[in-house]
Amino acid sequence: MRKVLGLFTLALALAGCGELQLGAPVSGELRVGESVSVELPPAEERPDGTLRPGVKVYRLVGGDGPVRVGAVSAQLEGRARLRLTLYDGNYVVQGVSVARNHFALGPELAPLGLETLGLTPDPGIRLNFKAQAGKAYYLKVENFAPAGDTVSLYAEDFTPNPRGQGEAFSSGTVTGAIEFLGEFDRYDVASATGYLRLSYSGPLDLVALLYGSPSDPTPLALDSVYACAPISPATLLVVRDRGLARAGFDEEGSGRYTLELSNTPCP
Repeated sequence: MRKVLGLFTLALALAGCGELQLGAPVSGELRVGESVSVELPPAEERPDGTLRPGVKVYRLVGGDGPVRVGAVSAQLEGRARLRLTLYDGNYVVQGVSVARNHFALGPELAPLGLETLGLTPDPGIRLNFKAQAGKAYYLKVENFAPAGDTVSLYAEDFTPNPRGQGEAFSSGTVTGAIEFLGEFDRYDVASATGYLRLSYSGPLDLVALLYGSPSDPTPLALDSVYACAPISPATLLVVRDRGLARAGFDEEGSGRYTLELSNTPCP
């Protein structure tokens, strides 16, 4: 009997720890490939002037590979102020939504109501991660608006941009995308000649690093300002977010970039 009581007490303690880390009890399950309608209470102002958002937490079920989770406001729409946070089974943050076009390792400013970027239908706020079968994940959705909101919360499998897996790149153009936090896209440029140009416009601090060898400690870095350089004598090209802290989607103005090799000299 004492053993049963001890196990029950431990289970309660673990549940309390999880609730403390997540900020709210788990409201239910969200299966990959499905969506749920969530009623979020309004945010409340604390005595110190900060906001206490309305919160709901769901346990993600299923998924083995690339998964996208998102939240779309059905009530406040363009006035919505939502944030998603993904946790693993140890309640460690795996990603936080920032805006409709990118997400990050940690929270930035409290979210503002944003334009829909002309996307139809509105994808809402989103983030991507690589799910591992059998591992637990939790998704927290927060409402920072002063009014309640009805939100469609979804999780879906998706196919990432396939470029940047170490393949040879010696001429022409390549269009890739940084779609996961900490992601590196890699290209073998040992046989390339001419000049490399990086084209990118979006919220990531994107860099293209030219390595003379895999162990080169000082690669040449291209970015949105210094965007062209001779490809020689590089053998390896790596594209990533400079701080490995942000990622986006395979869309213009988000995580998508273009590399071009040509014989046209840099300006």
